[in-house]
Amino acid sequence: MKVNKLLTIACHKYVSSETSEKNNFVWNMIGSMIFAAASMILSLLIIRIVGEDDGGIFAIAITVAQMLAFIEYYETRTFQVTDTKSTFEFGHYKAVKYILFVVSVVVSIVYSILTAKSNIYKCIVILLMCIYRFVDAYADLYEGAFQKDGRLDLTGKSQAFRTVMSVTVMLVVLIITKNMILAISLSILIAILGLIIFDVMPMKTFRNIAVIWNEKYILGILKNCFPLFIGSFLWSYILSASRIAIDAKMASNYSAYFQTLFMPVSIVNLFATFVMKPALTKLADEYASDYKKPFIVSISKISVIIVGFTIICIIGAWILGIPVLQILTGSELIQYKMVLILLMFAGGINALSYFGYYVLTVMRKSGMIIIGYIVSAIVAKLANEYLVARYGIKGGAYGFLTSVMVLFLIFYFCIIYTILKKNKKILRKS
Repeated sequence: MKVNKLLTIACHKYVSSETSEKNNFVWNMIGSMIFAAASMILSLLIIRIVGEDDGGIFAIAITVAQMLAFIEYYETRTFQVTDTKSTFEFGHYKAVKYILFVVSVVVSIVYSILTAKSNIYKCIVILLMCIYRFVDAYADLYEGAFQKDGRLDLTGKSQAFRTVMSVTVMLVVLIITKNMILAISLSILIAILGLIIFDVMPMKTFRNIAVIWNEKYILGILKNCFPLFIGSFLWSYILSASRIAIDAKMASNYSAYFQTLFMPVSIVNLFATFVMKPALTKLADEYASDYKKPFIVSISKISVIIVGFTIICIIGAWILGIPVLQILTGSELIQYKMVLILLMFAGGINALSYFGYYVLTVMRKSGMIIIGYIVSAIVAKLANEYLVARYGIKGGAYGFLTSVMVLFLIFYFCIIYTILKKNKKILRKS
């Protein structure tokens, strides 16, 4: 009882500290950076710790886990945060997360068996990495609620503290034992502990967190988020298609090389994410207004910021990219310098496409989102299979660029078309 009371007091103190717009931005940036950097750090260091072959297995495991985690995410957070009328309660979203977790685990079991084929070790590593990522996807429920309550600082803190705890345990255990299965298993337990400490307990001070099993509202969330989920899942496939093709058509060490080259791409997407997420509510309010100029200005500003940061990253990759990656992994990558530059450029296009997805979500144009992702996913499948078979790792970079360029063109065409169409309606009414 005393321990429980002390934890409750500590939790109240943790959430009662004053916050501000600056504090929210800083902690969201820190949390997003640490969360996104975790995959890059793990991929790079694990290759050095266990070698290129096992590092290649981990590379495809983390790729599959990131893709299948979108089943558990189901894009409920985007809908949750932009649900300005609070149509659904926290308990309804929680019930949906429980259902999605079960579905995610079943799908990951089947997928890991099919991907690993007769390699039992590879199968277990993939499955465990999926479960590890599902913990993050479940935490997204609480972090979305924090964001909606104006406490994006708590979201950032949760991402930062949970990620540091689990990644540290994984790396330390791996260094000591060289056993990936044991390392990932223990990191899952630590991730769950972090979820309880930094998400579940703090949320209890804001609201009742009991699950609400109401069929009408559960189906309502699933129905409303389904187009967003299809889009995000296909987007994840677009990001993963080149790595999946390389894993299928080349040896494991090439998967390790490509994963290493691909990791810096997440820096651009990371920057775009912590610029976009705090702006979601503002964009929704601006779009709800009949006066569209502020909405257009906000879109333009964020797009220009993403382009500017992409240029900086490309310059950095040209000067320091390959030397730094070689030091971190111990792999010889000098022959892949142009592949890295190509991937960084594609990463910028992808970040703009991701922002386009957020804008279309605010506009509630789910049909356009699905069309864009379906077309781009088909392009990603066909382009990567052909280009990887023909050009190897360089083909994977070409395939990724082709698919995200298609997505970018579709999304921004849809945004411009929707704004022009809505402005015409407003002019007619006036």
